[in-house]
Amino acid sequence: MAKTEIQRELEKAQAEPLLPIEKTLIVWSLGIGITLLVILALFNKYFPI
Repeated sequence: MAKTEIQRELEKAQAEPLLPIEKTLIVWSLGIGITLLVILALFNKYFPI
């Protein structure tokens, strides 16, 4: 497939809305990531190596 054909196919593709379960998974993933980052930062502040 040539690059222009791929571009045409991508332009024709309709944008699909996120399913509720996908939104939930995104929120949980971001929440867990941010929480673990805060815990790591606090641990590093109070127990520096």
